[in-house]
Amino acid sequence: MGIIIRQSLKASLGAYIGVAIGIVNQLLVSPEFLEPHQLAISRILLENSLVFAAFAHLGTPFIGDRFFSYFRDDKTKHNGFLGFLLSFPLIGVALFTLAYFLFEEQIQNYFSAKSPELIPYHALVVPLTIFWIYLVVLEAYCRNNARIAIPTFVREVYLKLANVFIVLLFGLGWYSFDLMIYLLVASYGSAVIILLFYIAHLGRFSLRFDFGQLRNGMFRQMVYYGLFIVMGGVGINLVMLIDRTMLSHGEGLKETAIFIIATYIAGIIEIPRKSITQISTPLLANSIREENWTHVLELYRKSSLNQLLVGGLAFLLVFTNIDGILGVLPKADLYSQGKWVVLFISLSKLIDMAMGLNAEMITYSKHFRYSTYLVIVMALVAIAANSYLIPLYGFNGAALATALTTLLYTVSRVSLVWVFYKMLPFTTAALKALFVLIVTYLVSLILPEWQGDLFFTLTSIVFRSAVLTGLFVGLILLLRVSEDINHIVASFWAMVTKRKPVN
Repeated sequence: MGIIIRQSLKASLGAYIGVAIGIVNQLLVSPEFLEPHQLAISRILLENSLVFAAFAHLGTPFIGDRFFSYFRDDKTKHNGFLGFLLSFPLIGVALFTLAYFLFEEQIQNYFSAKSPELIPYHALVVPLTIFWIYLVVLEAYCRNNARIAIPTFVREVYLKLANVFIVLLFGLGWYSFDLMIYLLVASYGSAVIILLFYIAHLGRFSLRFDFGQLRNGMFRQMVYYGLFIVMGGVGINLVMLIDRTMLSHGEGLKETAIFIIATYIAGIIEIPRKSITQISTPLLANSIREENWTHVLELYRKSSLNQLLVGGLAFLLVFTNIDGILGVLPKADLYSQGKWVVLFISLSKLIDMAMGLNAEMITYSKHFRYSTYLVIVMALVAIAANSYLIPLYGFNGAALATALTTLLYTVSRVSLVWVFYKMLPFTTAALKALFVLIVTYLVSLILPEWQGDLFFTLTSIVFRSAVLTGLFVGLILLLRVSEDINHIVASFWAMVTKRKPVN
């Protein structure tokens, strides 16, 4: 797990640079230069494409993670496995495109009452979906080649920088909103090209797939696994993203924009989970295949603890400064209405992170069917909860529906892992972590908070964050909550002082 943390930290650097760029874009540039309905349009197109990509890729990224080890061979460039990963989704792309335009009239009718401004742009979901498919497929290939830094920078830094400049130039009057949307779509296509060149630079690019490797029914296993898992992928994306689409249908684009800004702030806390999952997934899948349950349990528990720590700190920094954060936004009177959305969504994400790699343990095991069944049920729950709560409470209802669905989904996954493997993610170190989180939160209640002009508000956020982070890290190291974190700090200190670290 130590190597996972070290590699995850490298990827997290790119992710947090992306967070900084995303903060500038989502919380400053976009709210300043885009009207609420324009902001909502750009995000709904992107997020709907994520939902569609989840089934149109036919499970190809998951096939790559689970079956890559069967084709691994550096000398033959992995038997041209990349060729299979690029060609297999073409079937899904064709079926999705056909289905989307067959139901074009129904899609337009869905948005016509409350969000008619979205209708002229809805078809751009098709190219966006295709670009997302190949982004996640190429990221899976890089991940299995133990290369996660550059794909992370492409997704988290390049795309977000492109987004900032495209929106900024629109705001400065260089072009129309129509052209801005087309440029945003094109930026995702350019990211696919960049990853292809990167793979070629690594010397791992080969489209000549060796079909002779598909012995003993392996192709049937791969297709069956991918198609079954894809239903779960659709369900996950529906659970996470259906709320804003249903909001735009039931309440309108202004309310959707408030919700989007708030959920973006809440989503900051799970950035570390993405990096840990990226590097852990191939190791976990391989350990499950080899039935190395001792290593699986170690990955499960340490991922739970480390995600609780980094996610918990991020949660505290966000929510204890939430009034100041919302207060410095452009159009603050509008977007500050999303405060409770931030609380509901971020807290549910923190609890989910604290449960470790349970979803991956199910997905990459022989019990993967249960993951799909569970996700389908949760997708139905999410739709029902949003249908009931949005008319009652608007965007707060959407947040509550998403949070409740997430918690139910998390508890269900942990229960399945216990039933299948008799494993729980918790250790006594988790109690220490909770103690540190509680102490840090209590200290935040007595720290001064200055609000007024921009300078005082930002000074307050920086001061409070620095004090709370110092206290949190100090307690974590003093109480030796995580052996991985202590070892990383000791190694860093030893490197600085040129001494050998003590294990």
